Amino acid sequence: MAEEALVNHAQLQDFVAALFESAGMGKTDAGTVADILVWADLRGVESHGVERVPRYLALLKGGQMQATAVPEIQEVAGAAFRVDAMKAVGPVGMMRAVDEAAARARNSGVALGVVANATHTGAIGYYAEKAAQQGFAAIVMAAGMPLMAWPGTKAPSISTSPVAIGVPGGPDGVMVFDMSTAIAASGRLRKATLDKKPIPEGWALDADGNPATDPGKAVTSLPVGGAKGAGLSLMIEILAGVLGGTPIVAPMLQPGGEKRHAANGLVILIDIARFRPLADFAGDVDLLCSVIKGMPRFEDAEAVRMPGERGNAELRARQAHGVPLSARLAGTLAGLGTERGIAVPQALEAFA
Repeated sequence: MAEEALVNHAQLQDFVAALFESAGMGKTDAGTVADILVWADLRGVESHGVERVPRYLALLKGGQMQATAVPEIQEVAGAAFRVDAMKAVGPVGMMRAVDEAAARARNSGVALGVVANATHTGAIGYYAEKAAQQGFAAIVMAAGMPLMAWPGTKAPSISTSPVAIGVPGGPDGVMVFDMSTAIAASGRLRKATLDKKPIPEGWALDADGNPATDPGKAVTSLPVGGAKGAGLSLMIEILAGVLGGTPIVAPMLQPGGEKRHAANGLVILIDIARFRPLADFAGDVDLLCSVIKGMPRFEDAEAVRMPGERGNAELRARQAHGVPLSARLAGTLAGLGTERGIAVPQALEAFA
């Protein structure tokens, strides 16, 4: 058997959407979730791609994600709002916030939405890119369960909270910077465990607080940049969770606290055209990127790349040649399709 499957991205997206429909999701919502997962795989971020499908289906079955939830918009002010995601599958609640923020920013120039009672949001660069493609500057954050240790401590007390910033312009027309506050996001640790591949020392700690290189023993992530990553995660928990009235970390860590799947989000959109012509803004972003790319380089240095440029190149290659899935994951997805009576893409059939 081959070590991996190469699956056409459109076929993969349709298949994943069908899996979520079989779990009770409506066609539109299932398509939204499939889109963001395959988007991550196309860009080479496999930890946030269709690797998540079995976990999402398990959360839906267990009731921690709600298949038919309809996120509710709650008024705060003209340019500010709160979304109660009602435990909808993460991308459903987050896209509801992005769409609402876009409408409000067109009227007010800027909009801010807090997303409460959400679930795993997926790769948040997706939301920043969607907004930037519409002419907005976007800041998107997500807060979640305590998975990462504060510097100098042995146990998880903060989340691996990611942040993404997207703007029009740059080498590919839209530029998105997307980072986790952890050296390695929990999804990468989980994937390493499934693939049975060791992780570098410094990524995580084991249950006793010792450095872990066996991903199966890695239970606590470590922050990128030490206190810098930890501090950023703390502030994201405050802005995305405490501000919206649904803090996650402190209630879970208090005596008797319930450990459960939970997430919150924050979306800020700025209508660039209110400040200056959009083409002029994008032109200045292009100029900035070209100036940086033109700086003298060390002889052995790799090509200078702007945020998102590597992922966009990977996306074009995978759209042309297929999305690579490990034999393990291909077999898991094929099995899910067979169990649910869903036609399995031909590229996955040999792994069933």
